[in-house]
Amino acid sequence: MIVLFTHQKGGVGKSTIAINFAYQAQKKYPELVLLDLDSQNSVLLFNQLRVIDDRFVIKCVKESDIEFDSFMNKYAKNKTNLLIIDSGGYDSNINRAALLKADLIITPVGISQIEIFGLQKFNYILKDASEALGVTIKTNILINNVDSRSKNKLKDLAEYINDKSTHFNLLDTIIYTRADYKNSYGDGLTVKEFNKKGAASLEIKQLSKEILKLINN
Repeated sequence: MIVLFTHQKGGVGKSTIAINFAYQAQKKYPELVLLDLDSQNSVLLFNQLRVIDDRFVIKCVKESDIEFDSFMNKYAKNKTNLLIIDSGGYDSNINRAALLKADLIITPVGISQIEIFGLQKFNYILKDASEALGVTIKTNILINNVDSRSKNKLKDLAEYINDKSTHFNLLDTIIYTRADYKNSYGDGLTVKEFNKKGAASLEIKQLSKEILKLINN
């Protein structure tokens, strides 16, 4: 199976969420692979930090390491293997190709007006890709990096997402703004390794269960 973390906008938390989900899901999929399509190579850099500290590393590849179509076909709709893709925060041919091949799409989104504008643009990309493929492509929206005091903005964003149900499905899990996400990455650790009983670790555990349930449906 292919789980794609994508958005045409950068800085929404794709890499952080993809990394933490991958290390959580690795228990169920021992041969899990990460594909880093982001020009910032955040996943590859995270793994390098782990290598330096002699920690367990999930296999990670970039576009130049693979023959894209055959590599994707190996994982698409194959429930025994899992490929997790961290796409670039921009619209490109390779990111659209990943969009078309993915079995499950996850899009992290914040609650600012800029994030909503970005989500509107992404809706157009999904619409264009759907028309090109002749099927309806739908992404699962993960509300991410939320200030716990922003209840009204959170409600407004959820209503907007639910109103665009042709291409958007709102996940139940919400990821809040927490220092553990940033601090753990800097140490080459997942939030679970950094603070097993912390709120961030519990959020990732809940998100992972939700994603795995969607994969198996």
